[in-house]
Amino acid sequence: MANIVLGIGCAHTPQLHTPADKWEIRAVRDTQDGVPMWYHGERMTYAEVLEKRKHLNLDAQTAMEIREERLQNSYKAIDKLSGIFADAKPDVAIVFGNDQGEMFLKDIKPAFTIMGCEQFKNMPRTEDQIGRLPPGIALADPGHLPDAETKVFPGHPELAKYLCEAAMDASFDISYSHEQHVADRTRSQLSGMPHAYGFIYKQLFRDHVVPHVPIDNNTFFPPNQPRAPRCFELGKVIGEAVRAWDSSARVAIIASGGLSHFVVDEEFDRDIMAAMERKDFEHLLSYSEGYYQAGSSEIKSWIAMGGAIKDTELQGHIVDYYALYRTPAGTGSSAAFMYWQ
Repeated sequence: MANIVLGIGCAHTPQLHTPADKWEIRAVRDTQDGVPMWYHGERMTYAEVLEKRKHLNLDAQTAMEIREERLQNSYKAIDKLSGIFADAKPDVAIVFGNDQGEMFLKDIKPAFTIMGCEQFKNMPRTEDQIGRLPPGIALADPGHLPDAETKVFPGHPELAKYLCEAAMDASFDISYSHEQHVADRTRSQLSGMPHAYGFIYKQLFRDHVVPHVPIDNNTFFPPNQPRAPRCFELGKVIGEAVRAWDSSARVAIIASGGLSHFVVDEEFDRDIMAAMERKDFEHLLSYSEGYYQAGSSEIKSWIAMGGAIKDTELQGHIVDYYALYRTPAGTGSSAAFMYWQ
């Protein structure tokens, strides 16, 4: 039977690969009234978040030297995770991630998609695509896209079909991709893989990608966002299926994204990490869905990965955590790094 040898949770925020002196580009957007924020499970305006958090003096943590230090320490944490992955020598990886309008457009957004492609292409954006991006996003492209030429990485159709059948048998209605879904280049901001996967390819795998199965979760876009308990149950099904798989493969389970953003909540993040470390999934699922909205919805990838490793003997380890603040209200991204081995 196959053996799950490693679990990894890794932030993939574009802010990690945006120069610290350019964070203001996104900070200006944060403060606009039309941009919804989620804090403590409630939807708020930027002004409301700022009022609730003014006593925390978060403006002091937006200083340039603090930004630079936290970026450099985050890179060291990613280096450590990359080394742990390489040392574990997995034969196969399963990556829980999410799309943000890079692959699936408004015509259809599946709740869960298992990708059973022979290969996956990660490619740089065209100039036209860059022109359709929100301000500042293209600055982070070096963190998850090839510098020049398209990269081609191996999928694992056999495992993907097996996992899809296992999920269907467990009463999950799963979308399945036989070929890489490439959005219309004239409408999409990206024609390769979403940054949730490109970041893992480039930063964690260092472009030495083992055969893998991406499992995409529509965390961002209502109305068909899978709820946190459903993500956990799917993870459990995936983990059970992997352990019953008639193979000698060493399997790594990766969660890409999270934790809290676009309002960074350090107390909440540390609580999530502690619960993940001790595999206290009952506690994780006690939070209302309001806590798992906007960028923080990517915590659901961690929850799914947690379901997959729940019944293994893998032990959790926190590598590091940093709050990447870019405004006095504490908007920005968190950078969390963990592994289970």
